[in-house]
Amino acid sequence: MSLTKVYHEIKSCVWSWVEYLASCIGATETARLLQLARLFATTDEELQQVQLKWIPGSLQEWLVKKAIQVFGERTWKYQDSLPPLPVLPLKNTLDKYLESVKPFTTAEEYKETEAIVREFEGGVGQLLHQQLLERAKVNRNWLEDWWLDVVYLRSRLPLPLNSNISGSIPTFEHIWPLQEGSIMDRLPLYLWYWLQMWKLLRKEQIPVDKAVRTGQPFCMDQFRKMVSTHRIPGVTMDKIVSHFRTEAEGAAPTHITVLCKGRVFKLEVIDPQGEPLTPPELKRQLDSVKEQCDNGPEGPHISTMTAEDRTKWAKIREKMMAMDAVNAHNLAIIEQSMLVLAFDDAFPKNHGENLYETLAGSAHNRWFDHISTMVAFKSGLLCANYEHSSAEALVHGYTGYFISSQLQRNGPKWKGSVPDRLVPPPEELVFTIDDEIRAAVVQAEKTFLNQASDIEVICPNFTDYGKKFIRSFKLHPDSYMQTVLQLAYFRIHGKPAPTYETATLRQYYHGRTETVRSCTTEVFNWCKAMVDNTVPVEEKKELMMAAFKKHIKLMEEARCMLGFDRHLFGLQVLAMGAGIPLPSIFSDPAYTKSGGGGNFVLSTSLGGYTPCPGAAAPMVHHGHGIFYNILPDRITYSVSAWKSCKETSAEEMSASIQQSLRDMRKLLMAS
Repeated sequence: MSLTKVYHEIKSCVWSWVEYLASCIGATETARLLQLARLFATTDEELQQVQLKWIPGSLQEWLVKKAIQVFGERTWKYQDSLPPLPVLPLKNTLDKYLESVKPFTTAEEYKETEAIVREFEGGVGQLLHQQLLERAKVNRNWLEDWWLDVVYLRSRLPLPLNSNISGSIPTFEHIWPLQEGSIMDRLPLYLWYWLQMWKLLRKEQIPVDKAVRTGQPFCMDQFRKMVSTHRIPGVTMDKIVSHFRTEAEGAAPTHITVLCKGRVFKLEVIDPQGEPLTPPELKRQLDSVKEQCDNGPEGPHISTMTAEDRTKWAKIREKMMAMDAVNAHNLAIIEQSMLVLAFDDAFPKNHGENLYETLAGSAHNRWFDHISTMVAFKSGLLCANYEHSSAEALVHGYTGYFISSQLQRNGPKWKGSVPDRLVPPPEELVFTIDDEIRAAVVQAEKTFLNQASDIEVICPNFTDYGKKFIRSFKLHPDSYMQTVLQLAYFRIHGKPAPTYETATLRQYYHGRTETVRSCTTEVFNWCKAMVDNTVPVEEKKELMMAAFKKHIKLMEEARCMLGFDRHLFGLQVLAMGAGIPLPSIFSDPAYTKSGGGGNFVLSTSLGGYTPCPGAAAPMVHHGHGIFYNILPDRITYSVSAWKSCKETSAEEMSASIQQSLRDMRKLLMAS
């Protein structure tokens, strides 16, 4: 054995012993709390709450860094020890499914559905279930590949409003007000903080997410996809490529791609020592890009092709690569980029306009295939467009919350020094194209605008109360908000809404999401009571509490893979793969009416307890997409709808949400 190998073996043993000792004495959790405070504290006072006040500042900083270095857990430390994704017994899944369809079926319809389900349970369903159990024996996550391939990569629909999501950055609320001409001063500092997040990922210093009550580690695999990840179009199926590497794994891309006026530039943003360039250096590069674009002709807007049907874009991409090796080289540079940065001349003034413009404002300067396109608007606002197949919204929101917190704590100006060195100039990526490609770009824009012109997105703040008021009644804020949404929809339409809510499965290896069907019999009964003036207040309150209790139960079950939608999905995929007739359970009208097969009228998600809202298009034409963030004293939520649907209106739904929030407060405070 070589001396080098002996050294690494000894080092590994020592580190294991140190980590074990730290865990025993609680130092590991202390280091984790210190890490979180340094990431998300918005004031120095918040940061000081987790530090020893009697230690001088410089020594304190050294001790904190040392504690994190020695006792902090590496970001992907627990990946190999996470439990595999389980499979629920078939009867449990089918019983829960039957319960979920009750609000959407008559007694006679339910009886027919029950017969179909029991036939499935005793017949082909049992055979498919056994195949699923066999798959689970040899796959730590039996769902992962199927979910990615079937839900995302095989879809031929354009990405912008069928898959991608957007996230608004709340800098205008606390540090950078609306101001035309300000973006070139703000953007370098924002980008520098984004690069600090990249650096933390490289060093594996993002604290491991853990369950609040149990401390169980969560899977951090999606964090690897936050940078340098790209969805490459295929003729029949797309694929995901990720070029990110930790420092221990080797070299990683150190450039970003910038889109401006139809032109594309490569910017090197990391110095030879692995440190991000300073904001003044980044500004020099970005100023150079803007100057070239403001004083020169527009480019061919190649990025518009990423808004096209996936097969059409794949064929044009193949043609471009075959036409010129430089084209292939340029596409590879974009696909490996840490992120894409886009300049946009729109002037959004609030979260709603910010989210709308980023989702549906323009296809000229978005690279929708990339995991993250940061959009810098003329008004000084910033927003991000995320390709959704690789990671969930909460993972993307992590970066936005980090940057917002850092800016709030440290201020809007760069306070560091600037090295005396040359900065690599921007490199323009010039494509060779022909008339066919130019025509394809024009057609891609038409495809995009046809759908983008039909969507509406708003994002108001409800400021009467927030999390503090809800918690004062010992209620769960998420269950509370889901119940609000049910009442809001019922009041407008007089019927229950098949509802999807995201539940995380990250306590399992490579876990993504399970569905919480939050329109239950309990909440349906409560909604009917709320619009009936003959029902006593106390009865309404009892029914509301029963609805809260049922939602909490469903969410806890879903997080433990005790829901049913993903199980049913797996059985359906197996049936399709076997080439057998589709089992009747999946063609039964009750399956679609209750939301199955992607037919949820309300597609909802808790964006967390942070000030960074997000938005997505509705799942169905007659539905709404609703994201919400629950803050101590307010609730921020986005509502989307299709204008061409006469049944839905984002403004009407928003007004009903606010009225429901006020009525629920009144009900809680009633004696």
